[in-house]
Amino acid sequence: MRSLAVANQKGGVGKTTTAIHLAHGLAMAGARVLLIDLDPQGNATLAVQSMQAEPSVTEGPLSWMRPLADGLWMLPSPGAEAHLARDATLETDKLAATIEELDQEIDWLVVDCPPRMDQWGWAGLRICDEVLVPVQAEFFAMQGLSQMMRTLEAAQQEFPGRAQMLGVVVTMLDVREPVSVEVLGDLRETLGARLMDSVIFRDSQLVEAASHGISIFEYNLQSKAALAYAELVREIMHG
Repeated sequence: MRSLAVANQKGGVGKTTTAIHLAHGLAMAGARVLLIDLDPQGNATLAVQSMQAEPSVTEGPLSWMRPLADGLWMLPSPGAEAHLARDATLETDKLAATIEELDQEIDWLVVDCPPRMDQWGWAGLRICDEVLVPVQAEFFAMQGLSQMMRTLEAAQQEFPGRAQMLGVVVTMLDVREPVSVEVLGDLRETLGARLMDSVIFRDSQLVEAASHGISIFEYNLQSKAALAYAELVREIMHG
């Protein structure tokens, strides 16, 4: 099983959207995937609220998860109040034990972390081997990215073997905006191989899909965003 946290301490960078479509895209490629929503706001849970598949597992840890599509399950967020009432350390221990049980049942674990490194953000880094960092092509991107990289270094020291940087992916890119294209060039020059080749373009259909509670793959498979996320899935699976 490969485990991947989608994380950034800065909000509004397409983190949740990327986690959802990475998970669904991997499932569409034939993998068995569990998506975990660790954000107390539950945005990932809301964004796929209309997705529902027939239960295909009747026993074991996967039977406790919500089936979203063929090969795709979700552990929804319990909501902000429930998060506040929980002991994060205890809950993370339980979650880690459940994931260990699932090791032979799923191929991929994708975790949507909160837009901050609170106790639940750290929980995501603790249980995942790799981290994908979405960034928006804007002038403040590098500042937020530098903070995130320092956080990953601290997490790697605290959780040996975990939270290794898989890469940085640019999201919500509008090629009609010269500033965005300039920032993309700066990121390529600064990050080198750590920047994913795939780029997620700005597409209003992503918002439309979320408003219907489904992924862009169900809403419009031929959309610009669907093609971009499919390319990201291919790159992560095959390099």
